[in-house]
Amino acid sequence: MRSVCGHLVGALALLFGSHASAVPYPTEDQLRTAIVEVAGMLQAEGIELGILDARKEGLTRPLMAAGLSLPSGVCLIFYNTKPEDGLNQFFDALDQKDLPVILNAIAVHEASHCIEQREVYIRKRFDKVLPPDFNRDDMTIQGYLSVVKSGALVRWSEVLADIASVLYLKRAVPDQWVRLSKIIAAMRHDLAWKWPEHDTSAWLHQIIAADIGEAVNQSLFETAFQLRREFRPSE
Repeated sequence: MRSVCGHLVGALALLFGSHASAVPYPTEDQLRTAIVEVAGMLQAEGIELGILDARKEGLTRPLMAAGLSLPSGVCLIFYNTKPEDGLNQFFDALDQKDLPVILNAIAVHEASHCIEQREVYIRKRFDKVLPPDFNRDDMTIQGYLSVVKSGALVRWSEVLADIASVLYLKRAVPDQWVRLSKIIAAMRHDLAWKWPEHDTSAWLHQIIAADIGEAVNQSLFETAFQLRREFRPSE
């Protein structure tokens, strides 16, 4: 297995409720198809995509996870078809017609983790990736790793990734992005008992309400970086 910054591997399981036909847990083909969807977005950022089976690589994170391989600069996105008991109920309530775009949004979320890791480990843009209240003076890779290991940046990183998912939905399904984005926010809030550090709902509700427009020709990921710093809900 190629080297991956394991501590920054981002996991996401965006499982959404509606009142139509139930959706079974995503298959390998469905997950791989969604991941392939982000290949063009990553290529536009100068990053190649690699797709791996999480269980074959010894990872247990549910649904999808991602990390930037530092030796190669490839964004490795892992898929996991093993159902996660705490998530099955959300798939049971998901409308079948929403599944493809939802899985695409999950893949965008994962790709954003690779983008953020590049800003840190390749470009050393600590001013871009650290929260405004963190001291960035004389920050080093080792110092950043210490902050990461403390767990202080988990939610901050998840916020970026979820904002990217919302921006993707706004582009892909402009007539439904609000509905789907609210489902993402509700899911994050409802699953906070299990993954409290992944509760990004406060940011997402603000961004959805603001209905932010995007700069012409600006990278979706660059917009996500900007919005993460602009919207800082009190916690």
